[in-house]
Amino acid sequence: MFKKIAHGYLKIVEGICITLLFIIFLLMVIQVVCRLLTIGQNFTEELARICFCLMIFLGAPLTLAEGADICVDMLVNKLPIKFQKGINVLINILTCVFSVFCIKSMTVLIQTNVGVSAVAIPWIKMNWIYTAMTIGFGFLFIVAVCKAIATLKGAPDTMDINAEEKALARKKESEMNLGI
Repeated sequence: MFKKIAHGYLKIVEGICITLLFIIFLLMVIQVVCRLLTIGQNFTEELARICFCLMIFLGAPLTLAEGADICVDMLVNKLPIKFQKGINVLINILTCVFSVFCIKSMTVLIQTNVGVSAVAIPWIKMNWIYTAMTIGFGFLFIVAVCKAIATLKGAPDTMDINAEEKALARKKESEMNLGI
């Protein structure tokens, strides 16, 4: 049950991140065309920056769940398995602590910026963006706790939400006659 909920949430986040990336692309195309035609506009850069921030903060739990987060683990991989597990649990605990600090800071930021809107786009309230970031940190906390528990249980601590699609693609690729 929990795995299905997590899988569904991560699929939704993946869709949101893909949509935000497409919006950023469109905004950059609009910005280039407007510069070539010397049309003055100031909303595209700010909206692209907002979309980028949302993509990063909402997508962080997705990358952590899939094990796609950036880490330097050359030294850790040389250690015995028990030490590797201990370090992975410690890293996940530190991620939880970081998330809690960020959530606390974001709630203060939300409280102090009531009514503040984006400079070039006055209909976007900054608290909406800060709230989305807070939600992202909340899910980052949940994913880090789940990864720590999975590591302690000896279960795989990553979740590949596209495993079925990858398996199907591998099967089609293996069945394909390349004529070699």
